[in-house]
Amino acid sequence: MNKPTGTILLQADATYLRHSEASLIQLADGRLLLAWSRFFNQAGEPNRAIEATPSLPQYIQTDNLKAHIAGMFSTDGGHSWSGERVLIENNAGLNVMSPAFARLADGSVALMYSHRDSSSSACRMFCRSTDEGKTWSAPQPITHSGYITACHDRLTVLASGRIIAPLHTTEDWHAHYASVRIARSDDCGKTWQIGAPIQLPRVSDSGESGCNEPGVVQRADGSLLLILRTAMGTIYRAESNDDGETWHDLRSLEVVAPVAPSLLRRIPNSNDLLLIWNWHYNWKESLGGVRRPLACAISTDGGNTWPWSRRKILEDDPDFTFSYPSCTFVGDNAILTYYVMKADEPAGARSLKLMRVPIKWFYE
Repeated sequence: MNKPTGTILLQADATYLRHSEASLIQLADGRLLLAWSRFFNQAGEPNRAIEATPSLPQYIQTDNLKAHIAGMFSTDGGHSWSGERVLIENNAGLNVMSPAFARLADGSVALMYSHRDSSSSACRMFCRSTDEGKTWSAPQPITHSGYITACHDRLTVLASGRIIAPLHTTEDWHAHYASVRIARSDDCGKTWQIGAPIQLPRVSDSGESGCNEPGVVQRADGSLLLILRTAMGTIYRAESNDDGETWHDLRSLEVVAPVAPSLLRRIPNSNDLLLIWNWHYNWKESLGGVRRPLACAISTDGGNTWPWSRRKILEDDPDFTFSYPSCTFVGDNAILTYYVMKADEPAGARSLKLMRVPIKWFYE
């Protein structure tokens, strides 16, 4: 089978500097609903200057531009899209971004996103739709103080119905040191409990350190596996045997990675796990290395090992970087989204790309 190819779904332009951090869900009638972070160019938001952090690349600083969460639908499995609209207006001091969908135990659709008022005040918001995305409940914060956000497309519903929302927190975004906490809800998001911090050391010369942008899957035996973005040169992991209340065995996943998010999924009707990440590390480069290539791997033992024979390259064009993947399984395919940015683009314009990958391709 030939290597899958992707198509640019949303092109960055003079109005929208970034289309990034997407999440996708299949609705009851078979349609797909896509949500993503849509950032305005500074020309489109003349009163908002980037909060400068000189030690970090400009493309990281664009995280603080104005943004809302947009959405659109597909009726043909993601081949074409229509009905573009704003799902979540920007009523925050900075922006709203990083959406995550999930199907809850009661059949409703959950949407979680980050509401960022400033570099020291942010929270993760939660809302639900009982009519397959036509209308949404009033968003409610699952946290009320400090700076707590999360990566996009990371919201897990366990076999018990418990919702697991992996979060990261810091005293100030400009400090670029974070720790991870796991929130959980047993009443479809009405109330939340938040676990103790999971921490890693500060690392010099990395631009960022600690751990952040976590993701969680439930394995075949019911235990949970957590992966963490770090500045240690590898992805880190931890496990839980009590549905996310406590975590143990914090150590390297033994998969090399820069300071960039990795995505973990369980293959449907299987015990196997799928990892999507940037397979590169160089401590001398900004943020531990360029975000290229975009790679994938399969583990058949619950994430304990990731054999080289089960690793593949999804994207490796030297003119671009690729990161912030999402993954939704639809039928026999995995539908991936991720941002694409020119490697020499100082403004950090990012377009959103979609790739449809037959599940069997990961195993070939």
